[in-house]
Amino acid sequence: MNEIKSEPDWQRWREEFPGLRQSTYLNTVSLGQLSRRSRQAVERFLDLWTELGASAWYAHWLAECDALRQQFARLINASPEEVAILPNISSALGAISSSLDFSRRHRVVCCELDFPTLPQHFLARAEDGVQTVILPSPDKISMPPEAFAAAVDGSTALLATCRVFYTTGYIQDVRALADIAHRQGALCLIDDYQGAGQVPIDVRQAEVDFLVTGGLKWLIGGPGVAYLYVRKELIPALRPRLTGWFAHRRQFDFDPFTLEFRPDARRFEAGTPAVAAVYAARAGLEIINQIGPPALRRRTAELNQHLVALLRERGYRLRIPSDPTQHAGITILELDDPAGATRALAERRIIVDHRPGVMRISPYFYNTFEENERIVAALDEIAARRA
Repeated sequence: MNEIKSEPDWQRWREEFPGLRQSTYLNTVSLGQLSRRSRQAVERFLDLWTELGASAWYAHWLAECDALRQQFARLINASPEEVAILPNISSALGAISSSLDFSRRHRVVCCELDFPTLPQHFLARAEDGVQTVILPSPDKISMPPEAFAAAVDGSTALLATCRVFYTTGYIQDVRALADIAHRQGALCLIDDYQGAGQVPIDVRQAEVDFLVTGGLKWLIGGPGVAYLYVRKELIPALRPRLTGWFAHRRQFDFDPFTLEFRPDARRFEAGTPAVAAVYAARAGLEIINQIGPPALRRRTAELNQHLVALLRERGYRLRIPSDPTQHAGITILELDDPAGATRALAERRIIVDHRPGVMRISPYFYNTFEENERIVAALDEIAARRA
């Protein structure tokens, strides 16, 4: 008999984040809230540094890096051997693109809704013969898979795009994208910075070749740690040109004459990791895995649908998918002066952010329906004062 699991106690989880007492925080799209666990984990790192100095590397810190890879592998249904830790997405993209041979397949296909880091990275490779194709969005909200299918051909090396678009909240079907790439012999890279944590992902089912994300946002781990998943079958043939001593199979031999890559995804790592960030990131991932992405998705969807309903009742212009199942935890509000409105909200201790022409509101599992009502009432007040 299957056991029916109850929903998490969201109020109890909310108490894990003391910063929520200071403000109405609806900006996880930019930076996740700091948990008690992450603060305590960083304090533990500092205590070890004080007590052990460099000996902490062998006694604790390398094992902490291993534990972080295991936590992330669990989140995406990968093996730890398929996971590398890097300082940011740009480093992860560099590790992958420097491993690929663009001499016979020279095209990379992205879209205009991707976060700029993704196409910009490949645009910078133009002198190496890489042609970056940036597809237009027909509605400025979503990208039909058919557009990618029409653009990916036999000269395409990589289909590289975001699973969740940062200025619309649209969720792409990554399995469909991987299939499109693979039918043409290309590889598929997914930037999941706005998806991992809030929207479940199974890299086995999705059949993506590479996935990059980080702890900054929905994985509530803070800055300084990014994750790179590489499908295990690809690893042996990939030799990154951006490298460092942590990628070496015999790292502690300190041999300057040979370069022997690790047999697993750690070959894509480079220099010494920021261990304080590793401690914070692992504590955040523990919370995400403990709650579970399916429950997180249900909660975030409920909060966002409630927020959308409130905004629509009052006639606000929204830039979001029409299908709630394709809408992640980012609600986009079109305003004449989003920067000014964001500042006015901050004066009321309501924290959101803005991008050109829009305000982004992003309730997460630690937020409440009352906070949705608070921000909408504040927006009404700000609009009335400017009328």
